Amino acid sequence: MDFSFDPSDNQLVTTGILGLDVQLGGGIPPGTTLLLIAESGAGAEIFTKQFLYGGLNSGESAFYFSSDRSIAEVKSDMNHFGWDVSKYEEMNKVEFVDAYTPRFINILPPELRSRMSAKEFLKAGFDPLNQLKTTVSQNHEAKYRGVIDSISYFLRAYGLNSVIEVIELMSTIGKLTGGIHLIVIGAGLHDDITLNTVKYLTDGMIEFYVKERGSQIERGLVIRKMRGMIVPNKSISFDITPEGIKLETTTRVL
Repeated sequence: MDFSFDPSDNQLVTTGILGLDVQLGGGIPPGTTLLLIAESGAGAEIFTKQFLYGGLNSGESAFYFSSDRSIAEVKSDMNHFGWDVSKYEEMNKVEFVDAYTPRFINILPPELRSRMSAKEFLKAGFDPLNQLKTTVSQNHEAKYRGVIDSISYFLRAYGLNSVIEVIELMSTIGKLTGGIHLIVIGAGLHDDITLNTVKYLTDGMIEFYVKERGSQIERGLVIRKMRGMIVPNKSISFDITPEGIKLETTTRVL
């Protein structure tokens, strides 16, 4: 692996959300492995795609590794918000890795299997964890980001130590290259030891939540930690708009 990164080039990189960059003092440090704790319905699935698109628009290359949904669904969601990645695919600036669909090829009814591409059939015998290792270990441009959506599947299907090894691998590669890795984990799906171990291994942590306030639904996030930075000591509300996530100007003290 030919990795190269100048540690003196420590300019912060965008999250893809202007308001969040402001809260962080400009963005996140290069080389960060960022954990996203996602409560169902809180909007984290939108953030992952906005995060990817923000990097591409900033001149980075990127990959999106999906173990929870098909790539067709991922792209459909992005198109819904106007995040068309087709030009970046033509430039080989972005790679989408489907670790979801191949897991079910052998149990699909024949009429559904007939709709699968030859490439998807070839992937059917692949081990998703090895596929993740291969994706993370590929040579990337100096400026790149990767999304792993989500690590929860691997924590359910493999031993914790195997998952720790992969997280440590991407963290090490991130430090060497300056690349950013965003790891999604489902809130409430894992025991405390598992969740705390993953928290410990990552440089940054953002928690997404959703609450009912009377007849209204409130969505927000809390920045729990970010390596080398003093994070806001408040929760930050946001709205989901046709352009994606937009942070509110008012915040709530924790």
